[in-house]
Amino acid sequence: MLDVHLRLFCERLRRVLAGEEGMLTWPDSTNLAPFFQNLLTESEIITTTLLGNYEADMARRVIQRILRDLPDKNEIALYFLQLLDLEESDEDSEDDILEILEDINHHVNESEEAIDSFFINIMHQQNSENESESSTCMAILVGLHSKIIAIRNRMQQLPPGNNGFDISEQREKLIHLLTDGQPRLDINEFERGREELFDLLIEGHPRLAVVAIPDSSGFDKTAFAADTYNNNHVKFYFDCLAWVRVSVFYHFGKILDGIIKSVMPPSQVSVIIGEDYKLKKSILRDYLTNRKYFIVLDDVFDDSEIWSDLEEVLPDNQNGSRVLILVTDPHLLTLSEMENGEKIRLDSVIVGGPLIRLKHEAWQFFILHYGSMPLENYLQGETIPTILSRICSVLELPFHLKVCCIYLCVFPPSIEISTRQLYQLWEAEGFIPYNSEETAEHHLKELIHRGFIQVSKRRAGGTIKSCYFPSIVDTSLFLVAEKTEFVWSPDMVEEPMANVKRCFILKDLIDFFPLEYSDMYLQSFLNHSSESDRLARIDCENFCKKFKYLRVLDLGSAVLDQFPPGLENLFLLKYLKLNIPSLKCLPSQLCTLLNLQTLEMPSSYIDQSPEDIWMMQKLMHLNFGSITLPAPPTNYSSSLKNLIFVSALHPISCTPDILGRLPNIQTLRISGDLSYYQSRVSKSLCKLQKLEWLKLVNESKPSRMVLSEYQFPPSLTHLSLSNTELKEDPMPTLEKLPYVQVLKLKQNSYLGRKLACVGSGGFPELKVLHLKSMYWLDEWTMGAGAMPKLESLIVDPCAYLRKLPEELWCIQSLRKLDLHWPQTELRQRLRTFKDMEWRYDIQLYPYGI
Repeated sequence: MLDVHLRLFCERLRRVLAGEEGMLTWPDSTNLAPFFQNLLTESEIITTTLLGNYEADMARRVIQRILRDLPDKNEIALYFLQLLDLEESDEDSEDDILEILEDINHHVNESEEAIDSFFINIMHQQNSENESESSTCMAILVGLHSKIIAIRNRMQQLPPGNNGFDISEQREKLIHLLTDGQPRLDINEFERGREELFDLLIEGHPRLAVVAIPDSSGFDKTAFAADTYNNNHVKFYFDCLAWVRVSVFYHFGKILDGIIKSVMPPSQVSVIIGEDYKLKKSILRDYLTNRKYFIVLDDVFDDSEIWSDLEEVLPDNQNGSRVLILVTDPHLLTLSEMENGEKIRLDSVIVGGPLIRLKHEAWQFFILHYGSMPLENYLQGETIPTILSRICSVLELPFHLKVCCIYLCVFPPSIEISTRQLYQLWEAEGFIPYNSEETAEHHLKELIHRGFIQVSKRRAGGTIKSCYFPSIVDTSLFLVAEKTEFVWSPDMVEEPMANVKRCFILKDLIDFFPLEYSDMYLQSFLNHSSESDRLARIDCENFCKKFKYLRVLDLGSAVLDQFPPGLENLFLLKYLKLNIPSLKCLPSQLCTLLNLQTLEMPSSYIDQSPEDIWMMQKLMHLNFGSITLPAPPTNYSSSLKNLIFVSALHPISCTPDILGRLPNIQTLRISGDLSYYQSRVSKSLCKLQKLEWLKLVNESKPSRMVLSEYQFPPSLTHLSLSNTELKEDPMPTLEKLPYVQVLKLKQNSYLGRKLACVGSGGFPELKVLHLKSMYWLDEWTMGAGAMPKLESLIVDPCAYLRKLPEELWCIQSLRKLDLHWPQTELRQRLRTFKDMEWRYDIQLYPYGI
């Protein structure tokens, strides 16, 4: 893993030679292809043939560095460190390989900076006659070849490496050290614990109760709690439920928003969520009053403010409401007192021991603890082997998965990560090939399978929409990333490492902008601070001047008043995310960024874009609040052939000429006055022969949209309509689409009272159907054989719908039905299927009706 920089450098050289990075075309005067090929050949010899002999030594070195830098080493950690020290080969040869690795990393840094400077100067040269800087860069590039040969020769003089070190074997040793002599939690104890928790939630005293479940090795507290949370009896018993992840960076405002989004109706959430913090707390408390609620807070660390914050928003209605706290750092509990007034002792909480009652004025407070070690052991550092075991799991991953996995630590732990954003970043960083979403999805599934990532949300069609990784995983990943100089954060390590190329901010972006780190060679900068700092123009200008080699720039929630001056000189940018709410006109300078693949400006509503946007041939993703694309210049015949995602395109841009220049669009969201542009949009969509996902959002009142005039491309697999206020039944038009698998008729999409899927064999591939906000729907009929592959149905609300079509129950694939606010007659009909619970998952909302 210590050779990560060289391996990624080899990948970059391959992209340069393939014409996928740098410039669209190289000037005739620079015959550098042979040089890049020679540099790649020598680098590959070192990576595969020479360093391959020291792979085990390098893995052991990473673990040793981590262990030696731990501030509090317990007996197991010290013993394991001694084991590793005993496996060292000749000390002199160890020092030699580490010295060469340091020289290799310095060489890679020097090479990357020289190549970047060459490309940037060539791009500048296109607008000037000065070739002197490019000549200087070429001279430096040529000199790099001799340096890599010298490194290769030095490596060939080294004695053979000790590849007897087996990562998998070391991980097994750690697991043995971790569990040796500890009591095991068998299945019977697990069942007893689940029954005990269930009794606390359902059968306990009506007073508000808080139950804390501490973390412990050998026990997955999240899975344990989720098993109860997802129980149908629990869902029906409580009026409203919420599951919110907290993580090491405590921010009660985000917790508050998470609870509001989970328990309150979407129509109220959209109004409340932007309100003042104190007002939101008051609104939530009022909403929960007289409701029986169940709230789970997952991944909670040592922040004592959580108790007073919860007390302000959670009323005790004396109706059996419950709060479950899944505690990742048990130190949070050691400040509490037991009922007898004594402080919690470290040996008070034992494995599977008796329920502990804590003293609290506002609520009942309990601790349940299960796992393979007492809480005392956990607090004394017995979790270190667990972290080290996870580190070994990271190091034994194949390289392509290893870099994708370690990169996760640039995100805050337990935060919900958009898979679309994650794939784009992996691609921009060079971890996966250009335009390879399928490869990214495969990598993600593999990391989920190996336990590094958890699925947070899935799309209606089943694909993963968002994910997260627990805090315990983050600790392991960041330790590896730090010791290999892979990423750096000033919030976690004060001084940057010599060869680090990626920087991320978790707390305060403003503190970074004095640019005391401006001598760093950065390729990526990501801001994940939750603060909406307003960045000054001069700070942005200096930032762009100092960090001119960036490939990834994500300024997150930081607010800009205008397009940052100097950004147009970041020629190597592949991923750009900015927050400029006031921007209405996309500046022409942006179009000089010819390597840009992803442009994210979700808070910007662009009325005017420059014609030169059609020159940005590598663009794959455009994400705006709204964007208007210009008509292509008359003398320009090319298209944005790599563009696969656009959101949200203004309907004025939906002309046959514009959409015809987007031949590979797969996902498209169109938002605007669809009534006014009815003819334009309806007749142009058929140009998009590879379109799979289409969202149509109407923003005009009243709507005069006529769906039957639309010529949808047959390639559609996902279709969503929102606020279209259709007067005619949409089903006769939509049931003819041959490949649609997911259909969402969302907010005010249809105002009629009747739906009829009358065509025999209509919707032949439909698997998921959402009927939302059809407030007046009272009759739904289906023809025989319609929707033969339907699996999931959501109707929200169905207040006037007297019955569901009888043909639904003939669909063998149908498994899940979610019905909101069903009237009495419909509820009674559903009781007919009570004896078929093995087949149907029927959920009625609100719970308990």
